[in-house]
Amino acid sequence: MSILADILERARGTHRAVTIFDLDSTLFSTQQRNHTILLEFVAMVGAPQDLARAVATLGPADMGWNVIDDLKKRGFTHEPTLQRLRSFWRDRFFRDEYLRHDLPLPGAVRYVCDLYAAGATIFYLTGRDEPGMGRGTRASLSSHGFPLAGDRIHLRLKPRFEDDDLAFKRRVLLEIRAAGDVVGVFENEPANANLFAEAFPAAQVVFLETVHSPNPPPLLPTIARVRDFER
Repeated sequence: MSILADILERARGTHRAVTIFDLDSTLFSTQQRNHTILLEFVAMVGAPQDLARAVATLGPADMGWNVIDDLKKRGFTHEPTLQRLRSFWRDRFFRDEYLRHDLPLPGAVRYVCDLYAAGATIFYLTGRDEPGMGRGTRASLSSHGFPLAGDRIHLRLKPRFEDDDLAFKRRVLLEIRAAGDVVGVFENEPANANLFAEAFPAAQVVFLETVHSPNPPPLLPTIARVRDFER
C-alpha cells in the first residue's frame, strides 16, 4: 500500500483524525505565479537583450524556489537588473491577485476531498499571511474544488507577513492537538516537516519533492517522500 493510501486508511479508522497541509509547493505549484511575474517584469521594464534571451529559455516548469537563481543559471548576472527584479517580484508574489496563477499538484484536490469524505479534519497551515494573501488563498482553494466550508476545515495563515513561518506553525500545534489525532502531515520545507515529525510521532509526515528554501536541515528518517498526490 502506498503512503498516501495508508494515510487515507488511517483516517477512515481513526476517531477524530486530523491531516495537515501546507499550501505553496505542497498542494499548489507556484511555478506559474513566478513565471507570470517574470514575464511582467520583462514587459514592463524593457528588458535588455541578454535578459530577454535568458527568459525565453524559461517555462513555468523550469521555475525553482528563486527566480534570481533561475536567471543566473542561464547566464544572466547583471546585478542592477536583478535587484530591480527582486523588488518587483517581492511586491507581487505575496499578493492576493497573483494566487490565481497557482495550479494544484496532480491528484491534490481529489486526495484532500477523499480525506475529508473519510471523516478527517483538514488543517490548511500555511506561511502565507492573512492581510496580503488571505482573500486570494480562499478564492484559490474554492475555485479549484478543495474543501473549504464546514466544522472540520481550518485555514490558518500568519497574522503578519513579517512573522517567521516555522515559529508560526509551532504556535498552532496546540490547536491542532486539541482537534484530534494527527494521522498525516504534508510539507515541502524540511525544517517544517521535521517539526511535525517531532511533534506528532504517531503521524506519517510526508515531504513533497517540489521546491524549498536553500540550505535546509536533513530530513528525519521517518519522513516519507512523494512528488505529488497521484496514487
